[in-house]
Amino acid sequence: MIDIHCHILPGLDDGAQDWAQSLEMAQVAAMDGISGIVCTPHYSPVFPRSGRNAVMALVEQLRTKLREAEIPLALYPGCELAIDSNIAGKIESGDLLSINDTRKIALVELPAEVIPPNLDRFFWMMKAKGIDTVLAHPERNRSLIQNPSLLLEWIHAGVMVQITGSSLLGHFGKEILDFSLKLLQHRMVHLVASDSHGHTMRRPMLSKARAITEATAGLEQARRIFDEYPAQILRGEVPDVAPPIPIEKKPTLFRRIFHL
Repeated sequence: MIDIHCHILPGLDDGAQDWAQSLEMAQVAAMDGISGIVCTPHYSPVFPRSGRNAVMALVEQLRTKLREAEIPLALYPGCELAIDSNIAGKIESGDLLSINDTRKIALVELPAEVIPPNLDRFFWMMKAKGIDTVLAHPERNRSLIQNPSLLLEWIHAGVMVQITGSSLLGHFGKEILDFSLKLLQHRMVHLVASDSHGHTMRRPMLSKARAITEATAGLEQARRIFDEYPAQILRGEVPDVAPPIPIEKKPTLFRRIFHL
């Protein structure tokens, strides 16, 4: 398995705080069957230190430490980017990282509660610059839970969806668990990642989430989500995904009574 979203680099954000934590996270991931991790520290006004040069330097240092510790885990550079109209230009100029520095596909984070205005235009602008978007953990966005048709529109426009493994385990509550399963059932999930921030809380493990994905979406789709699609993205290739199935919104109690 390839974990395409993990905060394993130390000292840049709210993920690993030192090399000891980074190495413990790497050991946990390797033992769980993860063969590669994309190192994706936050880049935002709150965490402004995760520029391309800083991330690349830490990735190289961690690779050396993994070899010394004999931990069989491949590392790839990346970043979790807060939505900003300047992202595409900063990726083009080399200031910010796309996934594996191909300058083809970027991991972009939604706020937890709201949908930023003109988001469809943001995705269009990224696409116009030759950069596709992987949307990080939209299953945890309250507005999308209430209105999943927005996510469907973005997928039709070429956006890829990454959900968090812990969402499928119920760690964020039943509402997010149910929505995550519904997204899987409707072919609206293209990647599952750990989004791990440490070696104790939300650990870098995917095997349990994969088992749930297999039970929900089938063995073949789980293979694509955990193995095939992330490998293609690392090469800068956009996966050829199956079309999503619209989620029918249940009518409210008032509407059901009115219909009767």
